[in-house]
Amino acid sequence: MTAPVAIFFVLAADPAAKAPPWEEAAKDNGITIYSREVPGSEVREMKAIGLVDAKPHEVWRALRDYPNYTKTMPYTVDAKVMGQEDGDKVIYFYSRLDLPLVDNRDYLIKILDESDWKDGAGYLKVSWAAFDAKKGDPHYVEPKEGVVRTPVNDGYWKLEPRENGNKTWVTYYVHSDPGGSVPKWIANKANSTAVPNVFTAIRKVVADERAKAGAKK
Repeated sequence: MTAPVAIFFVLAADPAAKAPPWEEAAKDNGITIYSREVPGSEVREMKAIGLVDAKPHEVWRALRDYPNYTKTMPYTVDAKVMGQEDGDKVIYFYSRLDLPLVDNRDYLIKILDESDWKDGAGYLKVSWAAFDAKKGDPHYVEPKEGVVRTPVNDGYWKLEPRENGNKTWVTYYVHSDPGGSVPKWIANKANSTAVPNVFTAIRKVVADERAKAGAKK
């Protein structure tokens, strides 16, 4: 087999090679929002990128403060770390959301630290996916009446240093299906609103923590 033919077959077998292009959905307050179709799903992927005026580890600390998501993240009314492995490289996290116009949603996810960071260079990254814990599993959460368990919840945060490490270029990606009887066009519209709101919330957490630190000096 010649090299050009081999390359063709590799590309043809690679799902990423066929992925639809990202489409710019909105731009506001220095945050650019993109969305794109997902083959086999009616719910679109969402991605937000933008600069945060803080060092990567400051943003990282805000992202990883999971128990305080009830105070920092939009719609979050319950947030519990259900377990950890390999220090905190693997975290099992449960959250419940009180959303407008629809029943509460909850989810259990497995969070992985996929950072490649050394001496202030590289990136910090945390990714997650829905975790289907069965009864008897220490991470299991009993379904609650009137609360819909989201069937799809995949995503990641990636933090890269900018301006000599004093600022952070942030990428936030999520593919989330709320499940239940919510029409998919409503789910897509809700996600397009939630993604920039979550990004803005992280900015606020970091700014508030910086303000507190400055007040103590």
